[in-house]
Amino acid sequence: MPILVFALVAAAVAAWAISAWLGTRKRGAAEAARLGGELAASQEALARKEAERAEVEARLADSEAALAAAKARIAELETQAADLTGSVEKARREQASQRQFFGRKAREAFELLRQRVLSEGFSERLEDLSAGGARPLSDEAKRLAKDVESWMEQGGVEDPHLLHFFGLLDFARGDVKRCELRLRAASRVSSEPVLLENLGDLMRLTGKARRAVEAYKNAAKTAPDDSPVHRKLGLALFDAGDYAAAVRPLTLAAGANPNDLELHRRAARALTEAGDFQRAIDLVHAAMKRFPRSPELLATTIVAFAKMKRFRDAQKAYEKALEIDPRSADPHVARGLAYLEEGKTADAAEAFRTAVEIDPKRHRAHWGLGVAANRDQNYDAALGHLQKAVELKPDYAEAWYEMNKTYNGLKKFQAAVEALNKAVALNPKLAS
Repeated sequence: MPILVFALVAAAVAAWAISAWLGTRKRGAAEAARLGGELAASQEALARKEAERAEVEARLADSEAALAAAKARIAELETQAADLTGSVEKARREQASQRQFFGRKAREAFELLRQRVLSEGFSERLEDLSAGGARPLSDEAKRLAKDVESWMEQGGVEDPHLLHFFGLLDFARGDVKRCELRLRAASRVSSEPVLLENLGDLMRLTGKARRAVEAYKNAAKTAPDDSPVHRKLGLALFDAGDYAAAVRPLTLAAGANPNDLELHRRAARALTEAGDFQRAIDLVHAAMKRFPRSPELLATTIVAFAKMKRFRDAQKAYEKALEIDPRSADPHVARGLAYLEEGKTADAAEAFRTAVEIDPKRHRAHWGLGVAANRDQNYDAALGHLQKAVELKPDYAEAWYEMNKTYNGLKKFQAAVEALNKAVALNPKLAS
């Protein structure tokens, strides 16, 4: 019996062992199959990588060949560029040589041309040319001018002396636009006073008052004291209502032109308007030695005395002016202004009316009547007087400014704004 049990156990163990062996064998076969698949995939991937590497190596070889070709082309182009640079430099040298040649010819011939036209009566001041002082050029002068202009163009000449002179020739020939272009080009590289004065004259003649003042100012910086530009600058500033700035050029001009009554009168008034009352009085007293019969000069002292509250002296100056010439409007205008300074609007209006009776076109008298009426709040009457003033002098900034007050008094506010804008446009200093 035990032998039988042992045999059965042994048989069971043997069966289990055989079963385990068979299971292990199956798993090994599966693992081997899996590993074989992975190996095949790796070999396939390796083959692809080898193909890619071969392709990259082929491309690299092509790129290296292209790079070598490009380097060769670059070297070729650099050689060509060097050749072209040499050609360009040579052409530039030749062109510069030609420009120098023509520029030299233009300058040499210019001196001959200038002497020729000056001997024919041509003026180098635009003011003289505008007054009909330009005579027709001779045929020889015209030929020379044509040659010089041609050589200037070929030589690229921008000499301010040549540009200035040919600008004057352009003006004499009626080409104002070309004249301005040349004078402006010359003024960018030269501060020669006569050049800038001529530019100012051109601006004034073409209605560009502010540009004229700018040019005159630049000219006056280096001009001698006896230069006519001081007179032009002073009068331009005076007309623009910039009295303080007008004082110096007007006094210089009056000193250089002692027999010019108008310069002395305007210099005195500019001093008065600028608040330098005693200096204005002193200037008039000095000028009266040369012009003892000038009521216009005395009239400026009437206002100056009134501004200093010396009303008795103002009255004495007025009476003296009337002794010289009772039919002069200036003393009556000045007396009206003095009365306004005293606050006597009725007396002021009477003085202004007397001035208008003597000279109906005296715009300052109409302005004075408007000021007196405004102060009396008689705005309708003021408007009529001020409108007459700007009718006589459309650029009368002070009248437009006073009209602004009139329209405000009449509750016409839009018209008041327009009048104020007009005044400030004519004289920006009225805005302050």
